[in-house]
Amino acid sequence: QLFVYAMYRLYKEQGKEFVPKLKALLAAGSSRSPRDLAADIGFDITTEEFWQKGIDQFSEFVKMFEDTL
Repeated sequence: QLFVYAMYRLYKEQGKEFVPKLKALLAAGSSRSPRDLAADIGFDITTEEFWQKGIDQFSEFVKMFEDTL
């Protein structure tokens, strides 16, 4: 799930420029390891920075939820 949140955060940061990368990732499915698939589109999932994007996005979702209460 954190991988998906990181991808969403990258989309929010890069906008339309990110769409072809995401399509390539999705088209590849599970043909290779997540590490290799992410590397193909220019991301290193072994870094703390990558995973922090997912954590930051999750935190944003939690705050949005809390704001509705």
